[in-house]
Amino acid sequence: MRAIRYTRTGGPEVLEVADGLPLPEPGPGEVAIEVSHAGVHFADVMFRRGQFPLPLPAVPGLEVAGTVAALGEGVTGLRVGEPVVAVPTGFGGNAERVIAGAVATVPLAGELAGLDPRLAAATACNAVTAVGTLRSAARVGEGDRVLVLGAAGALGALLGPLARHYGAALVVGAAGTPERAAAAGGYDQVLSYDEIANRVGELTQGQGFDVVIDSVGGEPRGQVRGWLAVFGRHVVIGNAADRDLTLAANEVWYESFALTGYNMGGLLGRRPELFRAHLEEGLRLVADGTLKTSVEEVDWAGVAEAHRRLEGRTAETKYVLRVR
Repeated sequence: MRAIRYTRTGGPEVLEVADGLPLPEPGPGEVAIEVSHAGVHFADVMFRRGQFPLPLPAVPGLEVAGTVAALGEGVTGLRVGEPVVAVPTGFGGNAERVIAGAVATVPLAGELAGLDPRLAAATACNAVTAVGTLRSAARVGEGDRVLVLGAAGALGALLGPLARHYGAALVVGAAGTPERAAAAGGYDQVLSYDEIANRVGELTQGQGFDVVIDSVGGEPRGQVRGWLAVFGRHVVIGNAADRDLTLAANEVWYESFALTGYNMGGLLGRRPELFRAHLEEGLRLVADGTLKTSVEEVDWAGVAEAHRRLEGRTAETKYVLRVR
């Protein structure tokens, strides 16, 4: 089997194309998938550079499309040869074959029958995260004023339009630089982080944002409290800056706001049926055109460059490895 792998953490240069790897076999409740397309996700970058522990050697890849190759014990509702999209939360997607939980494997049938496998692989993780974040964690509803940090990224490209779809009255994006802000679409306005504090009052009629979606961490995370409305929700869904902060619980009490979060892997482990519902809804919204993502295919040799662009914040599209 061919795969992208790394034997040590570090920069994109640690990625290598490895041949002759053993084919993984599904265990109980699992599915083996012959991969046709695999997304290249920013989470792959974070694990590759060692932000989170992962047994080495490791194969990146959290979202794939392909066909079912084998079913583990107890798996129902899927058949060998069936086209599927899956989120293998144990990673391994940048390979010719990967194992995913059956609960995280969705047939490309019915409403999803016409979904391009390339687009499915490009959006699976971000679609489930966008739906789960806005529907379950932020509980966005009619009239809400929403601010999305990290708006210029692939996830941000889905969060803005989806917040509007769920009824938000105002959807503002924020990005690290004016140039990055200008690249973000699907928002009423997009600001650089330096502009937010001076514009909150104007944009929200002095009330603050009802929801702030925070995948960024670092300095902006420490400023969110000042941007929130009374009973506003600060929703933490990532830490791209790799800099956390400590929040005193009394601050939540004094300022009357809520701190919540969304983590795809954590949800799958504790509430797999809810993860599945978020994944299916997200994929339907991609299939019907509500959520849109530009996609660029890369070959095996192009994965390291895709990592380099993601890490350098110069990516202008979602990268997908064409496996076969």
